[in-house]
Amino acid sequence: MGSSDHDDRPAADAGALAAEGVGKSGGWLHTLGLQLTKVTPEVVIAEWDIDARHLQPQGIVHGGVYTSVVETCCSVGALLAAPPGKVVVGVENHTSFLRPVRAGRLHARAVPLQAGRRAQLWECNVFDAAQRLIATGRLRLMCVDAEREK
Repeated sequence: MGSSDHDDRPAADAGALAAEGVGKSGGWLHTLGLQLTKVTPEVVIAEWDIDARHLQPQGIVHGGVYTSVVETCCSVGALLAAPPGKVVVGVENHTSFLRPVRAGRLHARAVPLQAGRRAQLWECNVFDAAQRLIATGRLRLMCVDAEREK
C-alpha cells in the first residue's frame, strides 16, 4: 500500500491521528507504558520497559499485556490504513506467548497482512533486547462508517 492511497492524511499527521484515536480509549498507552516510535499505515513500532504492573503472580509478563500490545499496535495502524470516512473495530485477536519475560525492554512491530476497504488483518511480533520472538499475534478488524460509531 503506497502513500498515494492516503493523500488526505499527510504522514506528518499520522502520529497525531493515532494518538488521538488511542487517547479516546482512556489512556491505555499510558497504562501500559507503551511508547509508539513509528506510526504509518504500513508499520507501527512500539516499545516499553517491563515493570511490576506487567507481571502476573509467577513474576513473568502477563499474557494480557501482550494481547493488549498486539491490539493497540494493530488498531493504530489499521486506523491509518482505513479508507476515508471509515474507522476500524477489532473482531478477533489471537495472540500466542512464546517465551517468558521477567524484566527488560520489549519492542513490538505490527504490519498489515491485508488492508482492504472492508476488512484488515494485521500481525504484530514482540521481541526482547536480544531480538528473540517473545509473543506474536494477529488482529482482524472491520472497517465501518465513522458516523455509525460516534
